[in-house]
Amino acid sequence: MNTIAVTTSLALVLAVALTSGCDLHRTQELDSRLSSAEDMAEGARVRSNEAYTKAEQALKAALEAQQSADAANKRASRMLDKK
Repeated sequence: MNTIAVTTSLALVLAVALTSGCDLHRTQELDSRLSSAEDMAEGARVRSNEAYTKAEQALKAALEAQQSADAANKRASRMLDKK
């Protein structure tokens, strides 16, 4: 379930609880759970962004390695052709 769906679902639960006459303790509990879910979603978003950045860096390194290998292969091929 994605972050928006979790937050939206929990917000709806909190809204229903508030409008259905729940006591203060239950409302505080639901608010606490919503806050916790939002914190977890934010943490997941941060980790996701970090993973995406690392993946981009790995792709860049792989492309550079491929270009280096291609250049080395061309040099080796030219050396063999000269013989």
